[in-house]
Amino acid sequence: MSAPISTLGMALALEFNLRSEPQLELARWLESEGVDVSRALNVAGPIVERDIVVFPGAMFDFAAPGSEDSVRAVVHLAVGEDAETPIDLVAWTRERPNRILRCLGVAQAIGIDQLVNPASYFAGRPVRVHRSALAWLASGCDGVVPLDRAAMRNRLDFLALELDGCRLAAESLEHGRALRTELAPLPARVRIVVPRMEAA
Repeated sequence: MSAPISTLGMALALEFNLRSEPQLELARWLESEGVDVSRALNVAGPIVERDIVVFPGAMFDFAAPGSEDSVRAVVHLAVGEDAETPIDLVAWTRERPNRILRCLGVAQAIGIDQLVNPASYFAGRPVRVHRSALAWLASGCDGVVPLDRAAMRNRLDFLALELDGCRLAAESLEHGRALRTELAPLPARVRIVVPRMEAA
């Protein structure tokens, strides 16, 4: 990541942090959806609902007061491969948590640090791939949520050399098939695994 992009992401995150206040109703809703809010706040920074304006290309910006075309959305940080540096903000609505928008268009995935960290694959453990930001939060922020599938696919080519077998765990067979298509062609050492089917 280039220095100007990183600096822009950090400046955006700083302003976001300064303007974000705890929202108890949102915290209660997240808890009702299975999210450990304390853990989520630790990883994703402030999680707030704000009025946003949606732009083409799955982009957003914060809405001006009184804006007629605004949408209420959950907004939180996306960090870079070092698991610390804020690089973007992501937004999604309660009704459609799998439609994720980016503010700067920089983040390849929520949880990208877990995709590139060799420790994530220790003892053959797969990295979980989630369809929605809400599912990622509910998992304890374990795994990744693809945002820019082409960029994420390219990143798979450059995983650490010591990673012989990289397994990505889809949520379902259908999700696994979709991932295989979206991330094609997969590098030889990357496999997509799906949950075992229960015996009837």
